[in-house]
Amino acid sequence: MLGKMQQMTINYDNLKKVIVVGLGYRTGLAAANFLSARGLDVTVSDDKDESQLADIISKLNQSVKIIAGHQDPKILDEEYDLLVLSPGVPKTIPLVKCAFEKNIPVISEIELAAYYLKGMIIAITGTDGKSTTTSLTAHVFEKLGFKTLMGGNIGVPLISLVDSSDEDTVSVIEVSSYQLETVYNFHPNVAAILNVTPDHLDRYPSMKEYFEAKMCITLNQTEDDFFVYNADDDTICSALSRVNALNLSFSLKDKNADCFFNGDVIIDKSGKSAIIDPAKMKIIGIHNIQNEMAALLIVKAALSKMKKNIDDSMISEAFYSFVGLPHRMEYLGDFAGRKFINDSKATTIGAVEMALKSFNGDCVLIVGGQTKGDDYSRLAKYAKGKVRGIVIIGEASSHFADIFYEFKNIIANTLEDAILKSLSLSLEGDTILLSPACASFDMFESFEHRGDVFRSTYFKLVNGELKWT
Repeated sequence: MLGKMQQMTINYDNLKKVIVVGLGYRTGLAAANFLSARGLDVTVSDDKDESQLADIISKLNQSVKIIAGHQDPKILDEEYDLLVLSPGVPKTIPLVKCAFEKNIPVISEIELAAYYLKGMIIAITGTDGKSTTTSLTAHVFEKLGFKTLMGGNIGVPLISLVDSSDEDTVSVIEVSSYQLETVYNFHPNVAAILNVTPDHLDRYPSMKEYFEAKMCITLNQTEDDFFVYNADDDTICSALSRVNALNLSFSLKDKNADCFFNGDVIIDKSGKSAIIDPAKMKIIGIHNIQNEMAALLIVKAALSKMKKNIDDSMISEAFYSFVGLPHRMEYLGDFAGRKFINDSKATTIGAVEMALKSFNGDCVLIVGGQTKGDDYSRLAKYAKGKVRGIVIIGEASSHFADIFYEFKNIIANTLEDAILKSLSLSLEGDTILLSPACASFDMFESFEHRGDVFRSTYFKLVNGELKWT
């Protein structure tokens, strides 16, 4: 179905009637209002009822029609020209399947926005590190004086940035597999896949389908474009023959890569010397060295594409001024001789693996939440030699207790309780690491909410509002 869809041609200039499926607070709302403002006949459909959607509906343009409370395929009897699918809605629901059968193009908001967006397009995907690499890349371009926009899966719908773009704009886009499932002509000038490890296997039948969605990022690239990839990832390397763009590789191990880490500094082979010293960066962790290498290649590729020559020292200084994002190996401070690290964004096994590799000393790991279909037994292997103890939270607590039976492990009822138990398990000099490997929705509104609770509890300890002894 994906292959058939990608061969279709959409005449955006002749669109008259569009349905947006999934009235997400950001994406669906932004897409519906964008299309309505351009005079199209727009309908939104969501399985939630109007009372649940009241706040979002209040922000819709008045001309947008609303079908709430169901997603019956009969909706499509109205003969729509296009279906815009919000990323949280699987393309396997009956309404979307019916659209495919009726040959109604089904696209993501990213695909829609990219048609109208002006200027340079940089797109970044991967299982882990997308947001940090996207933010770092955008930060560097801003510091170098470029008009820069950042959006996509990072929280700002790309469609909402279209009217701010011009031919001189550099748009840095984080894209998820969900968004890439339904692209037709999406064509980034520079694309990057940071890594691919098991994730969202509650949505995809296997890793193959998940990876194929990721690979759509380079579907329409040509030999005039650039594709940045992780040379240490065998899955990505196995698919390079399908990439038409010029390949640029980064590696922690291979000194033949275009950009590599020699154990001390990051070296870009196109330059004459080391260009990034990770010790000068404000973000920590071996995975962030990977993110830095990817961002460096992306920046250099885009500058080459734009025929801009900027001194390496200016690029380095731009990197060093990046402060990082919350909830991603975020160092909160020390309490009772323990370092507190908020890595709430680590919702995959691979992210936790990289977090643990970043520590030389012992840590107490807070893990658990809502699982996503992966084989979590692998976590025990990564924790060996790194973890003094495990504190488990969330609905899968008993499953994680079985996984970590060889470790000293405790189940906590709340995140605050988990922090107190972590303090008891730890010794001075240890790190208390929240790196859950799971989604947050069993206990929290989002990974941000989970990280915020972790941070606020830390400051309660520091301020003496919460006692642990």
